[in-house]
Amino acid sequence: LLRLRSKRKKQYSKKYILRMFVRYCKVVDILKKKGNQKPIVIIDEGFLTRGGYMFYNREYIRVVKRESYQAFWELATAKFWVDNSPLRRVSKGRGQVYIQTWHGDRGFKKVLYDKSTSDRLKDGSLFEEHHCDLAIAGSQYGTNQYRTAFKYKGEIMQVGCPRNDKLVENTSELAETIKKTLGLDATVKIFLYAPTFRKEASRKKTHQDVGAIDLLEVLHALETKTKEQWICLTRAHSEVAGLAGIPESEKIMDITSYEEMSDLLLISDLLITDYSSSAGDFALLGRPIILYQNDREEYLRKDRSFYFDIDQSPFLVAMNQVELINLIKKMDLKAIPQNCKEILEFYGTKETGKASEAVVDCLVSQIKWKSF
Repeated sequence: LLRLRSKRKKQYSKKYILRMFVRYCKVVDILKKKGNQKPIVIIDEGFLTRGGYMFYNREYIRVVKRESYQAFWELATAKFWVDNSPLRRVSKGRGQVYIQTWHGDRGFKKVLYDKSTSDRLKDGSLFEEHHCDLAIAGSQYGTNQYRTAFKYKGEIMQVGCPRNDKLVENTSELAETIKKTLGLDATVKIFLYAPTFRKEASRKKTHQDVGAIDLLEVLHALETKTKEQWICLTRAHSEVAGLAGIPESEKIMDITSYEEMSDLLLISDLLITDYSSSAGDFALLGRPIILYQNDREEYLRKDRSFYFDIDQSPFLVAMNQVELINLIKKMDLKAIPQNCKEILEFYGTKETGKASEAVVDCLVSQIKWKSF
């Protein structure tokens, strides 16, 4: 459908395409506040099944299923596209504007053109390389990824990632609302366990085994250290069906169905992940981050290579359960904000808390687009 346009000048509808809707709620709301009366189309088949229903009262949007006939039609006739992942099976017409807000701004694992030779993309095969009009980055590290992983040569705005605005603002009111939505006790401490996906589980669309990590022992260590009550929230990556090997306990809650990761980061007091870029985002909050990497050698062999030597970075790393518990026991909580500052400096982080507004200003300003 996208390739069947007439060759005469196309008059596009000034509607906005935002795929992965929930991550752009602030963009949507700022558009409305600035007087936007144009349709906002959300292309995300998981909108209703992964917590998107929370935002469905925004009457000025409509939702269509990804890669459906309707989705391709909306893409073909829209003036503006905004996405945070590479686009596939699309063709961009003259006069259309595409903004990329890459979700892996501070990722560990190599992606796209940066991946190993046996697993990398074919030269010239990435849509963004030739058709993206503007890229949004939250760090110098993210900017470098656009240049190497995307081979993107266009304009990059280092104003932060739209999804991270709420982490920079860090308001207690929003955190309380999210906890209430999830049915969580506002007085209980939260640690979030959110591993990234493994290639095999992603390919088979099966549950991913969490391996040897003992979440109940982690909870006990945290409660012993802080003298406070803790619960664990577990969240599987969207590329897999869920997490396997999680013990049944009233202190452990699976919130994989909740779409917006930044909401979960905002309410968490500790993050345990492995190779997820969420670690670089969580540092904005100045709270403890532990990388549990008991399968690092296997991951490097079967899944991805890294952009840097993690052992030479500021991150706290545990290679097994014993190291994980010892890290918690010996952790100097007063030193954590400094550790997070070092992590942000390591990436050359440029988060402003105004990224969503910057994207909107680009969308609504026709003069801005004359430079492309």
